[in-house]
Amino acid sequence: MIAKTALRQTLMVSVMVCASLFAGTEAFARTIRFYVVVAAGGSVDGMARIVGDKFGPLVDATVIVENKPGGGGNVASQTVAKSVPDGNSLLVSANNHTLNPSLFKDPGYQMEDLIPIAELMRGPSVIVVPANSPYMSLDQLIKDAKSRPGAIPFGAAGIGTPSHIAAELLMLSAGIKMEAIQYRGSGPSLGDLVGGQIPVASSSLVAAMPMIKAGKLRALAVTSAKRWPGAEQIPTAAEYGMPDYEHVTWIGLFAPKGTPEAMLAQYGLAVRQALSNPDVQRRVAGLGGEVGTLEGDAFKKFILEDYEEAVKIVKLSGMKAD
Repeated sequence: MIAKTALRQTLMVSVMVCASLFAGTEAFARTIRFYVVVAAGGSVDGMARIVGDKFGPLVDATVIVENKPGGGGNVASQTVAKSVPDGNSLLVSANNHTLNPSLFKDPGYQMEDLIPIAELMRGPSVIVVPANSPYMSLDQLIKDAKSRPGAIPFGAAGIGTPSHIAAELLMLSAGIKMEAIQYRGSGPSLGDLVGGQIPVASSSLVAAMPMIKAGKLRALAVTSAKRWPGAEQIPTAAEYGMPDYEHVTWIGLFAPKGTPEAMLAQYGLAVRQALSNPDVQRRVAGLGGEVGTLEGDAFKKFILEDYEEAVKIVKLSGMKAD
């Protein structure tokens, strides 16, 4: 009798375990890929992973983050623009998304090929140097750059990326010229900066903040109009005689044209829920950013306006793709 009871209990446990595994497989049988425009280690990559962790369960899917750096973000953008519009291939991009169609002769996509879903994050870029750099302030860097036009190299996350745009606008405002060294993301550029391969870098604050806090980098200035919450100790570029200078990075989620409206709405809601999570907000604030607030039509309007501004920036700066 005892043996039969034990056998019956064992069978019941086995059935429950199998049912649980089956249910888990059903719940997450679908896979969504977040294609990221830069290499791992930067702010865009970081936000894709932070949001993806919360977003997946909200839409009953497993989110896989796939970095596709190259072409200033064009490689990832082309991948998603040409994908089947079934909601399983999404793009995580930033300011370069609106800049590339006017910067590159053939970026491989047009603005209408990718539908804005929601803003994930916004935050400034930051001008950083190694901790042992002779530049103690932004005005010292500007003074040296004026005395040696084009002689000082600076690292950026890639042609047309937010950090590159921020640096180009800074050079215009300060009346200086430095040589842009393009990387496949903020992570690689900051790695070379710490290693002494380059003397200066323009990076997202989100990507640079951990190294700033660790004492590996010295922040000379943030690119926001006012000192940024959580990084109040870093002065703004405007404080060095450039009152009109401002550049803020945004990061957003996009889907290929033709994705069903109902699915876009569902995804927008899921992003809003993910960003309202206290853990997500704490992690983003700790890195030096703010969670996004725009979705749907509001985000579409913002992207259109940013594109129109990007066209002006390309003409004004003379920025050219390699």
